[in-house]
Amino acid sequence: MMNKHVLVLFLFCCASAQLPAQSFLDSLGAEDLFLRGRELAFSGQRDSARLLLNKALEKSPNYADIRILLARTYAWDGLRTVARMELATVLEQKKGYRDAYDAAIDVEMWDDKYTDALRLCNEAIRYFPNDEELLVKKVKVYRALNRDQEALLTISILEDINRSNPNIEALRESISTKGILNSAGISYSYDWTSESPRPNQIAALQYSRSTRYGTVIGRINMADRRRKTKLQYEVEAYPSIMGGVYAYVNYGYADTANAVLFPAHRIGLELFFSLPASFEASIGSRHLYFDPKPVNIYTGSLGYYIGNYWISLRSYITPGDFSVSRSVSLTTRWYFGEGHYLFGKAGGGVSPDEDRFIDSAGAAIYNIGSTGLGAGIHYNFDPFSAVTTSFDYSNQELSYDRGTYMDVYSFSVSYKYKF
Repeated sequence: MMNKHVLVLFLFCCASAQLPAQSFLDSLGAEDLFLRGRELAFSGQRDSARLLLNKALEKSPNYADIRILLARTYAWDGLRTVARMELATVLEQKKGYRDAYDAAIDVEMWDDKYTDALRLCNEAIRYFPNDEELLVKKVKVYRALNRDQEALLTISILEDINRSNPNIEALRESISTKGILNSAGISYSYDWTSESPRPNQIAALQYSRSTRYGTVIGRINMADRRRKTKLQYEVEAYPSIMGGVYAYVNYGYADTANAVLFPAHRIGLELFFSLPASFEASIGSRHLYFDPKPVNIYTGSLGYYIGNYWISLRSYITPGDFSVSRSVSLTTRWYFGEGHYLFGKAGGGVSPDEDRFIDSAGAAIYNIGSTGLGAGIHYNFDPFSAVTTSFDYSNQELSYDRGTYMDVYSFSVSYKYKF
């Protein structure tokens, strides 16, 4: 009989102790329960975390981040089927929710179901075509499926979006050297002005190869201006310095006898840095050797990734004997598919990276006034071939008649094939 009374007293004490705890949980809102549950989940107390997260979902059943964290705790404990059900609920409630896709891809990769992970990667990238983290995961999925060529093509897309992504070098090293490391391209630019009936034209042929140290490009440019034709030979490289840092190195040579359509020598140097919060910055210089006087130009840029957009602001500063010339340009891209994007640009001043403005032997060309804007599209026909086309307009001061301006229209197209 005594044992029975002791048992009843024990149960009464337990119930009394639990009532305040339950009452305390009931008093908390979904957000507080989520935050406390997250702390428990990341400290390894996943059973306790799930109690709080499920309580939070009772209060707010459509709170996607709570359900995603709950799914991750199930996945961490090997309960992958339950995790999939929770994530499927989120994707039904919120179409195209990025964090749900991120977690769902992880679940399939942890479960070695790489075909399903690839399907989810493709779905997510349709919503977020320039998301670097999703592209990195897609490379890893391709690698696990032994589809190295497609992995290398995805790395190429990642490089086009952000060469300073710290994962690129390691991803390349993890893939066999047999694959798509080469590309060849051709480009053509046709300019016409309000001052001259004869168009200016530039054509180029290039070959590039991706190496473990970065991309190296060889290029031949041919300019036809004012009944003069000239060639320029360029070597360009984008060596990786360390994670999140890469360089731009360029050297160009042209025989300037009888015509000065290019500088005799062109040197470009620049460092790019991947910064927190989706920013990228660079600092560098361009050195153009004309006869009799070279032009030294200093440049810097700031880029920002937001959603499906990339925005970049670049400035050039050219010191002179009596003044300092400045130019600035704003470029933006909108990614609307895997590797596809529309772009627009606007700016003022002459850019040393646009050869169509170099048509005078004097360094004064970099002190002329110019304003302009342009738009274009980059489109991948398939994983191996892409075309880029653009149209630009500028209002440019005449180098030989300062204060007089002309309209310059430019159409350009380029094609690149990877192999």
